[in-house]
Amino acid sequence: MATNYHNSTHISFSGSTLNDGQNFNLGCNQDEQDRYLSKLPCADGAAFNSRLREHEPQCLPDTRVDLLKQIMIWSNNPSGACIFWLNGMAGTGKSTIARTVARACADDGRLGASFFFSTGRDDVNHAAKFFTTLAAQLANSLPCVKTYICEAIEKNPDIFQRGLGEQWKYLILQPLSNLQDVSLNSKLHILVIDALDECKGEEDIKLIVKLLSKAKSLSTIRLRIFITSRLEIPIRHGFNAISEEAAHQDFVLHNISQSIVQQDMLIFFHHKLENIKKERSLPENWPEEGIIEQLAQRADKLFIYAATICRFIKHFKFDPKNRLSLVLNACTTRQSPTGALDGMYTQVLKHSVIGDCEEQEEEELSERFRQIVGSIILLSDPLSADALATVLHKATWEVEVTLDSLRSVLDVSESEDGGIRLLHPSFRDFLLDKKRCNDPLFYIDQKMAHNDLFLSCLHLMSKHLKEDMCNLQRPGALISDMKDGAVKSFLPLGFQYACRYWVHDLQVSDVKLHDNNQVHTFLRKHFLHWLEALSLMGKISDGVLMVRSLAKESMYMPKSGANSDLHDMVYDAKRIVLHNRSIIEAAPLQIYCSALLFSPTGIQQDWSPSLQTLEGHSGEVYGVAFSRDGRLLASASSNKKVRLWDPLTGASRGILEGHSFFGSGSGIHRQEPRVLLASVSSDKTVRLWDSSTGASHGTLEGHSDYVKAVAFSPDGHLLASASADMTVRLWDSSTGASRGTLEGHSDEVKAVAFSPDGQLLVSASYDETVRIWDPSTGASRGTLEGHSDWVLAVAFSPDGQLLASASSDKTVRLWDPLTGASRGILEGHAFSVYAVAFSPDGQLLASASEDETVRLWDPSTETLRGTLQGHSDVVKAVAFSPDSQLLASASGDMTVGLWDPSTGASRGTFEGHSDEVEAVAFSPDGQLLASASSDKTAVAFSPDGQLLASASGDMTVGLWDPSTGASCGTFEGHSDEVEAVAFSPDGQLLASASSDKTVRLWDPSTGATRGTLEGHSDWVRVVAFSPDGQLLPSASSDKTVRLWDLWTGAWRGTLEGHSPWVRVVAFSPDGQLLASASDRTVRLWDPSTGASRGTLEGYSSPVNAVAFSPDGHLLASAFYDKTVRLWDVKAKITIEILYTAQAITQLFFSTNGSYLETSHGILEFKHLTHSDSRSQCSASSCRIGVTGDWVRWGTESILWLPPDYRASCQSVQQNVLAIGHASGRVTFIEVDRDTLPLASV
Repeated sequence: MATNYHNSTHISFSGSTLNDGQNFNLGCNQDEQDRYLSKLPCADGAAFNSRLREHEPQCLPDTRVDLLKQIMIWSNNPSGACIFWLNGMAGTGKSTIARTVARACADDGRLGASFFFSTGRDDVNHAAKFFTTLAAQLANSLPCVKTYICEAIEKNPDIFQRGLGEQWKYLILQPLSNLQDVSLNSKLHILVIDALDECKGEEDIKLIVKLLSKAKSLSTIRLRIFITSRLEIPIRHGFNAISEEAAHQDFVLHNISQSIVQQDMLIFFHHKLENIKKERSLPENWPEEGIIEQLAQRADKLFIYAATICRFIKHFKFDPKNRLSLVLNACTTRQSPTGALDGMYTQVLKHSVIGDCEEQEEEELSERFRQIVGSIILLSDPLSADALATVLHKATWEVEVTLDSLRSVLDVSESEDGGIRLLHPSFRDFLLDKKRCNDPLFYIDQKMAHNDLFLSCLHLMSKHLKEDMCNLQRPGALISDMKDGAVKSFLPLGFQYACRYWVHDLQVSDVKLHDNNQVHTFLRKHFLHWLEALSLMGKISDGVLMVRSLAKESMYMPKSGANSDLHDMVYDAKRIVLHNRSIIEAAPLQIYCSALLFSPTGIQQDWSPSLQTLEGHSGEVYGVAFSRDGRLLASASSNKKVRLWDPLTGASRGILEGHSFFGSGSGIHRQEPRVLLASVSSDKTVRLWDSSTGASHGTLEGHSDYVKAVAFSPDGHLLASASADMTVRLWDSSTGASRGTLEGHSDEVKAVAFSPDGQLLVSASYDETVRIWDPSTGASRGTLEGHSDWVLAVAFSPDGQLLASASSDKTVRLWDPLTGASRGILEGHAFSVYAVAFSPDGQLLASASEDETVRLWDPSTETLRGTLQGHSDVVKAVAFSPDSQLLASASGDMTVGLWDPSTGASRGTFEGHSDEVEAVAFSPDGQLLASASSDKTAVAFSPDGQLLASASGDMTVGLWDPSTGASCGTFEGHSDEVEAVAFSPDGQLLASASSDKTVRLWDPSTGATRGTLEGHSDWVRVVAFSPDGQLLPSASSDKTVRLWDLWTGAWRGTLEGHSPWVRVVAFSPDGQLLASASDRTVRLWDPSTGASRGTLEGYSSPVNAVAFSPDGHLLASAFYDKTVRLWDVKAKITIEILYTAQAITQLFFSTNGSYLETSHGILEFKHLTHSDSRSQCSASSCRIGVTGDWVRWGTESILWLPPDYRASCQSVQQNVLAIGHASGRVTFIEVDRDTLPLASV
């Protein structure tokens, strides 16, 4: 029977929650609270009263009177709608009204927070800092909530990297829910959100509306949200989706009566022109009677028209009277809603850009305008004049002169780094629309402008990109160790912009990819440099998406051999950035080390199917599932957490916690307007969540034992749960009501699955059967028998014509679900098969096994299509992405693997091991390496290096020619596993120790047995020869060491005194001392008499290895507690202790005694360091080794090891490092010290 993994996990998507945790005592420590609040990333310029918005207008007195009154009545109405949505077309004054409302609420002490989105400002054109900014403002405006927000940050320190749903819940909703001050209910508190349509990301916009609507659930405080936006589709959809859950009040601004707007417009023009008259000392009768009415009529309902006209007239370089005349004399049209605005913009540009210049200068000024302003309106992020000049390869003065005359339509910051922004997005809309901007001097062709930006960015990067741009020098240097401001000093903002957005401009332009074009040339020369720059900027996720975009663009290249180079290069680029994302993000220079070495240009011959490995779980990963749209990947772990990932970039999208025991599964289903996640657990419950908000949608109780798995029906209306109580339960996913219990299995039910049409439900059980049910009636439709062990998983093909079942009998069976007939058996796994999944296109079937592999099958032919190797523990679950392009696997090695199933070829191993490599050792001359795996328990070279002996679990000793790998014979005679082998100093004898309690002696040249040494009463663990070859000690589990005379085979004595079994024996170089080590002691003996020469004590950890120094005066011992001790043999005292990152299992002194060579690299003791001996040891052979994920030179990290290249053991010979891996492979790495840049040696 296979091992029973009680906590095995299955995932069926739909949400999650975070740790509620216990309360933290932060309430009385103001400084501590301020420290936590300082961690909140706050968007600069988000608040209505921020310094950046100081000069933005509010409604003038006696304007918008009725509307403002209506809004204030709503804001004070306890029974009113939770949200007031003010919407209207561009330029109708929404933001001015929002500022006015925010100011009124602030003056009344009722403003909780405000956030003003803006397309042209870095921090406020996206949602990344939206809720963190609101939380920071709430903490200041409502001191009583400050403590709870700080507690949330304390308990969830990575909350800033999590999704919007979790940020809203833990930073705002829960803190407000925890309030105890009943006086807060006496007044309503307002959140003001302006220009929501200017937030990037349609999904984020809809999610924000949805989350804000949850404020209606608050009972401890009455919260109202005032939102303004254009009437854009995503926002409409967002409000439509919550219409049933949360009432909201709408007001369409441009539908206000014309007469009311005209009155407000008259007041506005009168106020602005009066100020201009005073500032410029104009005559009292300016403007003439009727002019203001004429201007108000032209403005119609567009306040942006009025504001722009007034700024145009006010420009300090021109006569206001002349400018007003220009406005009045301009032709306008009423044929479209924007006619007046378009005419005004045209007039402003004619006089601000062209002016009174000569005709021959017009084209030059027009070209400069289109280049500079065309770039400004298309920039993905605003740039300062200096940064923009850098990108466009222009002199800064050219940019500044052009902008200076356009301040009526552009916001030009006076600060050095301040970005240039549009005063209103309608200006961009005008310039890009040929029908509206019908003057060719000003019209911006969007594709051509993006093309120019793309070429400018490419030229700038090609000029400045190089290796080690920030002068880090050390290959293992971490970004986290860089000084603040270092990146900006080396990478100017204009250069950073080019690195981040050149691919976007390429996509929007009309540039076509082909071999040897600009993109191909750039990538050939600067791809790695570009990745380094993105890493330094903290934008590696953007890099992943950009490379994916390039790969997608390359698919549209003309299909010909002439374009294969670029296509292949982009494919390699995608694989490099995905496979190395985590280390590139942390240590930029590893792009040139680890990323290259472990790619097909280095150690590997070709790309493996593994795209990337997602690390972060601290327990075994039991389940994986993609969301229906493929944009989320969930993984469930034994550490009671579900992690969410972006499967495209590998970025973490959040951590979900909630179950009281190990999570046992989950499932995802999109149930508009939310995505539901169901997770199941050993606490006998099923939990439902909204995955976007983390909000709980209930707990389903009824099972009397562990819940093993869950599955949604295709329409999402039903949820099935499988339990160790031998039943399957059906639930209504909307209400949580029980819809029936399916009984019939005689053992635990491990898995459930619905057919694609929802007409069938199948369940897999430890009773070795699969049962088929009618979910609508609960009736049994049949039982499938054939497996000879537990059935652990089931899956339907996309067309419902096949059913696959996976079992502990190492097979996958295929069935016809309608007739129950067997359709085939898939064999090949070495151990239990834990999971199966069909690709959505039906072309592949994936099976996951205890043998640490995933196999890919063609279900139509039942043939193997490939084996995915890379995990170092049981693979518990597999799932395909909706487009069949990705396969995710969950493993007991605490990782999630992402694979390309189309390239699922087996990776193979170097030497043929079938299990983890547990030891590696170089030959005496350093020319060869031997590796021992769990399938071969020990190895030993002959003194001359000509032979290699291996001890095996199959009761044999193998002899090999290490130069050719050819077998030189197999020695048989032991009746149990062979534990150890050793050659005599002259190479004439070979000794083998066995679990059969004997030691056998062999002639390695003939294979003849030279005797059997018997006397131990338990396994013989270790054998060793004395330096003169006269004595052989054998150490045993019977707690003794026996001494044998090799000439006669006679027993020379028994060394007793150890309490547990003896693990290690070693002779001093002169043969006068023998050291033996057991669980917690090292004993010294006189091997000639058997007399005790003392005990080395003072530690409480098992001993792994011992070694004498060349002069015999010192003894080194390695312990399981990751320490190595150096002893004075004569005094029997510890003279030095070293602490290591990993437990050392092998060690010996260098020939001159100046350092220790160990299974994990070189160790140097202060007592061994002598000026004369150090000169005899070349630096290149004294400092290399593996610690954790890194190859290190001394204390410095030089090479990061990817997950499938992590060391299970290691050995060093001069400057060559040999690393054994759990996969059975061995990797050799040679380090050239002379070319290795290190801070210190």
